[in-house]
Amino acid sequence: MKQFVILLTMVILGVAIYAMIAGPGDDSVLGSAKEVWRQEIDIRTRQP
Repeated sequence: MKQFVILLTMVILGVAIYAMIAGPGDDSVLGSAKEVWRQEIDIRTRQP
């Protein structure tokens, strides 16, 4: 029973970490990286 609880906890933690890294919102790590890339592209294309 103890192993089952640990397994469930690990699965829940994995889902939470995945949502934090690659979640659908702009507050995720992936969303933040996309925004930084967009800003860098915009800065590089505006320079003569």
